[in-house]
Amino acid sequence: MAKSIPRITRTATAPVIPTKTSPERTVQQRFKLNKQRPLYFKPRLTQFDLSNPDTSNDTFRGFYTLFWIAMGFYVIQAVVRCYEQEGILLSLGFFRLFSKDGLTLLISDLTMVSMTLFSVLFSKLFVWGVLPYETFGVVIQHTCQALFLFVNIYWTFWRNWPWVQSGFFTMHTIVMMMKMHSYTALNGDLSLKMKRLRQLKEQLPKLISVKNPENDGEIRHMEEEIIFLQEEMVHGNTRYPDNVTVVNFLDYLLVPSLVYWMEYPRTEKIRVWYVFEKTTATLGSFLMLYVTTERYILPKLYDPDMSEPRVILELLFPFMLNYLFIFYIIFECILNAFAELSRFADRNFYDDWWNSVTYDEFARKWNKPVHHWLLRHVYAQSIESYNLTKTNATFVTFLLSSLFHELVLVIVTHKIRLYMFVIQMLQLPMIVIGRMSLFRNRFWLGNGFFWLCMLFGPPFLGILYCREAFWATWSHPRLPNPSIIIE
Repeated sequence: MAKSIPRITRTATAPVIPTKTSPERTVQQRFKLNKQRPLYFKPRLTQFDLSNPDTSNDTFRGFYTLFWIAMGFYVIQAVVRCYEQEGILLSLGFFRLFSKDGLTLLISDLTMVSMTLFSVLFSKLFVWGVLPYETFGVVIQHTCQALFLFVNIYWTFWRNWPWVQSGFFTMHTIVMMMKMHSYTALNGDLSLKMKRLRQLKEQLPKLISVKNPENDGEIRHMEEEIIFLQEEMVHGNTRYPDNVTVVNFLDYLLVPSLVYWMEYPRTEKIRVWYVFEKTTATLGSFLMLYVTTERYILPKLYDPDMSEPRVILELLFPFMLNYLFIFYIIFECILNAFAELSRFADRNFYDDWWNSVTYDEFARKWNKPVHHWLLRHVYAQSIESYNLTKTNATFVTFLLSSLFHELVLVIVTHKIRLYMFVIQMLQLPMIVIGRMSLFRNRFWLGNGFFWLCMLFGPPFLGILYCREAFWATWSHPRLPNPSIIIE
């Protein structure tokens, strides 16, 4: 009687096919050949995109127009006041701060991005069968990612950049590391499935040739498994391992998605006017961000005669304005511009987070690229690979996110204070509070609680981190310009 050929299901742990050196009975592999978690990439537009046909039907479209008109006069008013008080249209102190050592920052950033090309060679080793992903591959992958992060953070400290440059370079490094991880993880998983597929295709003809009726069920299961694995190897018109190329990886770096997929939905062409529109919107929004920071945040943040409660009160609206401007610049302007340049059709970078009732809803909606990465590579992986419960997987996801947020501020301030970490982790009990029937059945109350937290959170963090830097410098004989203090 022929040997029974073990099989895998779409969710089961994959057994090793018996060979001359392996026992006849199946043994469990360390890795699970699960069906890939589906990614619903499809052509979509952002909610504030002027080319979105739903915009013309939005009942609040007049308020959007009013907001931008008001912001225009807001800038004019600030410029007029600056000229009356200081004799100049706009102070350039903050500009000199974030433009310092700009060429070195650009070269460093390009070098850091070029380092990620190692992922292509690394994934090629899986394709060639030189390195097994399920053993040494995973260890080397995480070691290289940690080394990548450490080297770039060390470079940031060594250059002693001001806080703007340090924050940008650190966040971009984390983004590139997330892209490297997603690219390697998917290709590593597909390499295991390709190996399994080859084994099945070798064993199936031998089993069929025996012509034993008892093997019919086993043959049917093997054929189903082969079909399943063949489906896993294809995304659209791209088949693994044809995707493991430098060109494909460079395209992935340009695409505004942190989760790697062999093929994304694409637009027909690049619209030059659209790129120009987003570039103009970026510059205009950044001007408003600059004016708010220079005229309304820095003077209040470093005023020694103003108490902390008064500073929080004074900074409520400036910080919230800056938060909205930063959100708009990143998720509406920059990501849409990169999506247009790469012809990436799925522009669902955010949902209506401003209507959030709980903080888990906010976490899902306000930053969709990061949410999808955490969901796929942290939350789901914790459940599938480490058998964590959904509650524990949620805790691990928030923990990792909080550590990355705190890491950025540690590098920016050169101090370990854990203020950001604590506030980030406080979202977990606030999620529980937000799910109480008191808030769940009263949208306005839950949304009001959410916005109160958003209003007081950023200025409170600003005081915790920035005022400490001020008092450390206040002991000097002369008080420097506020933009110099925060270097």
